[in-house]
Amino acid sequence: MIYCISDIHGCYDEFMELLQKINFNSNDTLYILGDVIDRGNASMKCLKYVINTPNIYLLLGNHEKMMISALDNSYAKQKKYLEIWLYNGGADVLRDYNKLPSDEQKSIMEYFINLSSIKEVKINEQNYVLVHAGLNVVDVVKKIPIFSTAPILINQKREDLLWIREKFFHNKALPKSITIFGHTPKFMLSSQNDGKVWRDKRYNDKIGIDGGCVYGGYLLALRLDDMAEFAVKKH
Repeated sequence: MIYCISDIHGCYDEFMELLQKINFNSNDTLYILGDVIDRGNASMKCLKYVINTPNIYLLLGNHEKMMISALDNSYAKQKKYLEIWLYNGGADVLRDYNKLPSDEQKSIMEYFINLSSIKEVKINEQNYVLVHAGLNVVDVVKKIPIFSTAPILINQKREDLLWIREKFFHNKALPKSITIFGHTPKFMLSSQNDGKVWRDKRYNDKIGIDGGCVYGGYLLALRLDDMAEFAVKKH
């Protein structure tokens, strides 16, 4: 089975409970759509679990990117981005990271640097695009004459893949594909933060799976094989 989870944000207990709920095992594949770290109190524990589980694949989220930028070797860049990262909940992660041996620090940074920002999968003849924040389709289609998936994906900017919000979920996404994304908690998309994923009922081409766990909401999992949904409420 193939599952998607997003925006764990250091909620380790809820993460473990959700894996138990879906009976996650070595025959399954799990894609995490970014933001394993920051804000919650067990980010490093979550990250180590993800790194050490071979059938879990993390996509780059804006919080992982902030950590990369904050710990860049260039001091001028580091000072600027460190302030941004700490403002966005990176203090506990930085503290735990600084306690690690240098070889483990290097391994984590190499892992982050090599993360993909986007993933395409096909299940039961349905195409899915997995991404942290979404796609900037509006601006790209102004530049290319044919509205088709490949050119749109090729022309995406990483900044949009990691940070975009309204320009993505208020507009049509990809043709013949469903885009699954996190980043924007469901309470920002709907008045019903009820432990269910958000589905775009206007275009039927995108699904939001960030249940806002770290804010007191839910950690959500979506099984792509049959679109079954699973939820664990924040403890």
